[in-house]
Amino acid sequence: MDVFYHAYLRVVKGRYFFMAKELFIQAVKAKLADVVDASTAEKVIDIVTLELKDYDLAKRSTELVPYDDENQKVIKSFLGCLMVEGKSKGTIRQYKYSLKWLFEFLGNRKYSEITTADIMAWLAHLKLSGAKSTSVRNQRSNVSPFFTWLYNNRMIERNPIDPIKPIKVPSEEKRAFSSEEIDTIRTICKSPYERALVEVLLSSGLRINELANLKTQDVDFDKLTVHVKNGKGGKDRTAFITPVAKKYILQYLDWNKHKSEYLFTTRLGGKYCTNGFGYTMREMSKMCGIHIHPHRFRRTLATDLARKGMPIQEIKKLLGHSKISTTQKYIETSTEKVEASYRQYVA
Repeated sequence: MDVFYHAYLRVVKGRYFFMAKELFIQAVKAKLADVVDASTAEKVIDIVTLELKDYDLAKRSTELVPYDDENQKVIKSFLGCLMVEGKSKGTIRQYKYSLKWLFEFLGNRKYSEITTADIMAWLAHLKLSGAKSTSVRNQRSNVSPFFTWLYNNRMIERNPIDPIKPIKVPSEEKRAFSSEEIDTIRTICKSPYERALVEVLLSSGLRINELANLKTQDVDFDKLTVHVKNGKGGKDRTAFITPVAKKYILQYLDWNKHKSEYLFTTRLGGKYCTNGFGYTMREMSKMCGIHIHPHRFRRTLATDLARKGMPIQEIKKLLGHSKISTTQKYIETSTEKVEASYRQYVA
């Protein structure tokens, strides 16, 4: 009886694994159709089919498992350590969501059972889902400290992130606005809010989250200064605005009927979030065909000040950078200027 029973089990398992392989191959075909031509896809499928013949394949369950609560407790402990270390709320939030996506992808598998192959599969999934290389790189960077923390605290025997090299992203030249582009952006502003937003970013070099947290009382209209509280890294600093920026801020405050402690408010009088500013700039971009991004205003200010002779150490302090190398990346130097300097010094 046992002989027949075990023979039956082998047949059932064989059919199960065969069906799993077929489903896997069909899924691979569907993914390949979006990224390679038919001929290449067919060759890949042939190779995969050949390699799978010596393996049993079963689809992993993605249902919630009892480890979910234990994972959450460990993640909370990790995030708590980051708070003690003084990491910013934004950084902690990014780590939290990246870990959430990773564990959801792995079916909430226990943290100590996650392998290098699991993380690689997650990153590949992000890439195939349309994520940009920079985004995939950032996701790897966001989950890396968690596994390093687990390893350093002897909660796992080996760090699964170690074998995965940081993802290289082709460097793209990030441009400052030209004077013509600035004129165009000013021209398309439809409301006092948009114009004030543009002038404040152009003159102060504030980060977008610093602008969202800026209160009216933090702006000294007599001295044309801005007190930036709890900026990146939890640091305070002083920024500046121009008389032009002051003019349009006051026009905006007179136009805005909602009285709030924050300088910029939503249409309903609430505090602006960074996504709100981003939406405004995307809409402005559609109107003029210029890529308008908050950080591009900081780059423009840094480049303009450097071209006018302001020492880079002072630009670093103005922008709130901790390293001068970061400031150097912000400053755009044209090929024409490099050539002119070269001709001057070799003459």
